[in-house]
Amino acid sequence: MDLEVEYVARALYEAEDNALLWEAEPEIVKEEFRDYARTAIAMLQRQDSQARDQFPYAA
Repeated sequence: MDLEVEYVARALYEAEDNALLWEAEPEIVKEEFRDYARTAIAMLQRQDSQARDQFPYAA
């Protein structure tokens, strides 16, 4: 399992108002947040790529 996805999934889960313990959640709930995490990571990578295309000489 990708640690980056797991860390982002936990962060998204803990940002919920009614979050309990991650370890106590059923696997189906964890997988839902992992899907959210994968989507968020992909969106950030796309945004970063687009920014580099617009500003190729930016630091």
